[in-house]
Amino acid sequence: MKAAKKQITWQEEYQSKLMTAKEAAARIKSGDRIALSGGTCIPPAFCTALSERAGDVKNVTLALGYALGFYGFMAPENKDSFSIETMFVGPVERMCMEFGVSAYVPQHLGDVGAFTEEGNFNVVTSVATPPDENGYMTRSLFGSFLNKNTIDKADTVIIEVNRNFPCMNTEAFKIHVSEVDCIIEHDAQVFEVPEITITETEEKIAGFIADMIPDGATIQLGFGGLGNAIGHLLKGKKDLGMHAEVITPSVMELMKAGVMTGRKKNYKPGKVVGAFCVGTKAFYDFIDGNMDLEFHEISVINNPLEIAKNDNLISINNALMFDLTGQAASESIGTKQYSGTGGQVNFVHGAKLSKGGKSILTLNSTYTDKEGNLRSKILPVLPEGTVVTTSRNDVQYVVTEYGVANLRFKSIPERAKALIAIAHPDFREELLEEAKKHGWL
Repeated sequence: MKAAKKQITWQEEYQSKLMTAKEAAARIKSGDRIALSGGTCIPPAFCTALSERAGDVKNVTLALGYALGFYGFMAPENKDSFSIETMFVGPVERMCMEFGVSAYVPQHLGDVGAFTEEGNFNVVTSVATPPDENGYMTRSLFGSFLNKNTIDKADTVIIEVNRNFPCMNTEAFKIHVSEVDCIIEHDAQVFEVPEITITETEEKIAGFIADMIPDGATIQLGFGGLGNAIGHLLKGKKDLGMHAEVITPSVMELMKAGVMTGRKKNYKPGKVVGAFCVGTKAFYDFIDGNMDLEFHEISVINNPLEIAKNDNLISINNALMFDLTGQAASESIGTKQYSGTGGQVNFVHGAKLSKGGKSILTLNSTYTDKEGNLRSKILPVLPEGTVVTTSRNDVQYVVTEYGVANLRFKSIPERAKALIAIAHPDFREELLEEAKKHGWL
């Protein structure tokens, strides 16, 4: 009779899979496709070790989004070894595109899971917290950029364990030691994004938006100066809720002030619901083990039908420019990709379906060009090659520092008049003449 096979504990399995970043990177072969997650979950030790293999491997593709650090695999001299596919463009990705090593993959952020599932990625890697008492690690902060189905389909799973990452309240981002092939321990400090200074223009825009948010509403905010400004101006509200992609320190402040309670939410009441986090060390400490927050894969959070389960859902997103018919350009300037579609359209559609919902798109009315000239961001027509992110059929409210334009079910002449009224005063006459020239007025 054969002796029963000894079962090992998860602790023993963890030790058996523990290796250096260099050893993990040595497993990468030419032609591999690696899903790297995004933001703070892009594993620094592994990426540094992988970059050192430039010249040893060829045609390795890496998928990532909103990178917060620069690695050797991004350098133009290494493009025979590595190329990048990105689902969201931040400053690092913009630089990589200028180098010719990165390409943007157009998609709604809610489709990131489908992108990685269908993209034949045979290797996945992410940062995670140390295992809990049952052997489950948590892919923290940007865990939603790498979904579970993609992990399950991969041939090789590499996890970089970092004790400095917060353990978030989520089932979706958990991964068991038994599901992993390689474990690297690397306790790097978590990248922090300090609170961005609020400009006078953002304060004015935030003031208009705060007036549009009633007590008890569920909101979606982005990050940046405007999100911070809106957060500060909402401190007089009562029983707000949140269902959003990104959770930021302004949310922490509203929760601490007793403003964001979620009591009036009809869907997941009492919970701040999100997909990923970015902020400061104090904020990361706040979300660590905090059961008042709940995190899900981005395909769930950004599903318009899921968003619309929240009554009085108010989505607030930024645009780069508008034309006078109401087309919102939020991701490119001409043919130059500046950011990404992100979740803007997901939330515009979700707010449209929400009972009592509102979708708000914001922009500063002007910018200053390289020659120091003031230019309008509300234009008769968009520059050649500019990508329309949100269709004019879906745009509802547009807010600048000069007021609010409600475009819903408005004719082209009505839209042109409303947008000219919230443009910078220096450009209104010129816009009026252009609208007449196009036959809109």
